Amino acid sequence: MSTFPLQQPLPHGATPRLPAPHRRRPHPLVLVGGYWATFILLHLGAATLSSHDGVYLWYFPAALSVALLLILGPRYLPAVILAPLPVDLFLRPMDLPTWAILGLAVSYACGHALAVMVFRRIGLSSRLRRIQDVAGFLALAFLGPLLAAPPAYLLLRASGALPANHLMEGARTILLGDVLGVLTLGPALLLWIRPLLTLGWTPRRRCSPSIRPVAFLFQCAGLALAAFVVARFSEPDTLHLKYVLFLPLFWMVMHGGMRMASLGFPLLSLALALAMLQGNPTADTILGIQAFLVVLFGTALFLSSAMDAHDAVLSRRDRGARRLNQLVAASGAVPWEMEVATGHCGYLGQEIESLLGWPQEAWRKEPFWGEVVHPDDQPAFLRFLREVGRPDSNHQLEFRLRTPEGGEHWVRAAGGLEPGHTQGRAIGFLFDIHTHKQVEEKIRRASLDEKDLLLREIHHRVKNNLQVVSSLLRLQASTQEDPALQRALQEAQERVHAIALIHQKLKHAPDFSRLDLPGYVQTLAERLVRSYASIPALIDLRVRVAEVEIGADVPVPLGLILNELVANALQHGFPPGQGGSLDIDIERNGRGWITLRVADSGQGLPESVHLDKGGLGFQLVQALTDQLGGTLELERRRGASFLLSFPGPPRQP
Repeated sequence: MSTFPLQQPLPHGATPRLPAPHRRRPHPLVLVGGYWATFILLHLGAATLSSHDGVYLWYFPAALSVALLLILGPRYLPAVILAPLPVDLFLRPMDLPTWAILGLAVSYACGHALAVMVFRRIGLSSRLRRIQDVAGFLALAFLGPLLAAPPAYLLLRASGALPANHLMEGARTILLGDVLGVLTLGPALLLWIRPLLTLGWTPRRRCSPSIRPVAFLFQCAGLALAAFVVARFSEPDTLHLKYVLFLPLFWMVMHGGMRMASLGFPLLSLALALAMLQGNPTADTILGIQAFLVVLFGTALFLSSAMDAHDAVLSRRDRGARRLNQLVAASGAVPWEMEVATGHCGYLGQEIESLLGWPQEAWRKEPFWGEVVHPDDQPAFLRFLREVGRPDSNHQLEFRLRTPEGGEHWVRAAGGLEPGHTQGRAIGFLFDIHTHKQVEEKIRRASLDEKDLLLREIHHRVKNNLQVVSSLLRLQASTQEDPALQRALQEAQERVHAIALIHQKLKHAPDFSRLDLPGYVQTLAERLVRSYASIPALIDLRVRVAEVEIGADVPVPLGLILNELVANALQHGFPPGQGGSLDIDIERNGRGWITLRVADSGQGLPESVHLDKGGLGFQLVQALTDQLGGTLELERRRGASFLLSFPGPPRQP
């Protein structure tokens, strides 16, 4: 059984492709333990940074719970409920009883879990790559505290930790602290920790290429400086310089997108918290800066998401352009565009210079590439441009280009009209097919050479066979005693030899479609003079044959007619011992017909002899004349003259 090609053994020296490295994923118990440890540390930090009246600056642990539920699903809800209990039961914030602490833990965990379920149910992604994902994450940050706020408020009222006249302040306290914690730490957890938990990590995992250490340090310094300026030089109650925070954060967003912004949120929050706590801010100041940071982080998320989407589009476009350029370069195609009306070449690929040697200016010097296109192919190229927009036209053309050295180079143009362009702009590609044409020409020449050799062999074999027949007739004649029979066999032998001579001439002709007519007539006439004249030296043979084309079907009947007329003149025009002149003329007359004149100065033909009442020779000549579609005339003057006229092939332009 044959093996699939991809399963064949590797050749000698080849290196096998290594399998993908094994990615390690944390065990669920390790994951829950790490979550609880981190939650407790952040919870202690949030409790330490809390101000008077129980108003928390930032509630980072909420981001851990939301991220855990988003990444691994609501099945980890019990771990979320148990996470805040150790710190809250130990510190007893606002002197809450145990049942109130348990109720708050359940309320916030269930509120966040319900918000996460809605987020996942509507098909949003925690990767935060789309605008709708960012909008859904912002809604998630608000929805969780809103769902948890009513039962939490009732628990705080029932425990006496929240007076009735502080309803709005309590709502803001419960809502803003939780929302800001999710917005501050949530994006960093989703963008940096989520891939490690869901995809795992390799032992040699590379750092993300989106972080540039030097630029990141400068951006962090800018965030810290902006937080210091806001806390130090703003009015204590309004912090009117807080809008300065837009500058360093948006600088980070513009240069790093969502991933850098996710790191900037906790850095800015921590720097601002440390700067503000040294000034002992009021609760209203803290709530105001919290509300401002919610707006700032939300705006930054939307802007960074738009920046990432824009960069992704540009990256896809650049990758597509690079792949297209690589494909074009690999195919050897040269892109071009041209205005059909004016012939102006608007664009041409740089590869054309290395292909032909013409600079770009030469292609734009004259319209329709007039200086570069071969003069014989310019009409075809213009016709191609005029018809390129028709649906029934051929959108490809093979033509020649001139090289700077005066040679020619074959190319193929393929293209069409640019969609939506009203001025008629043709676009397409030029393909180098010169090598292909050279190969085709070599194949054609090889085929012609093979056919030439075959035809020469055929003519050679036919000539040999006819010579065999001629030899048989000569042998047969030598065995006969009857002179009339010997003469008849000799005439048949000469007719066969006349045909064999045609094949001999065609065998040595450079072009099988053109017979060397002057050489053939001269050779045939000389042979007939040697065969039929009693004294060949007394015959003044004058052959005048013009260089005319007679076609492929004419040589055999013309040769037989010439054989009969010359043999007749030598046999009957010159008695034994006498001589004279024998003229053979072949030319083309004014009508385009070919004329053959055979005239002798002998004793002429008797008045009783007519063409339609002659012997076998005259009958043969008349039949062959009809085959050529011509006419035969007999002129009775000093000697005899025969004039054969027949239509020749049409003249070549």
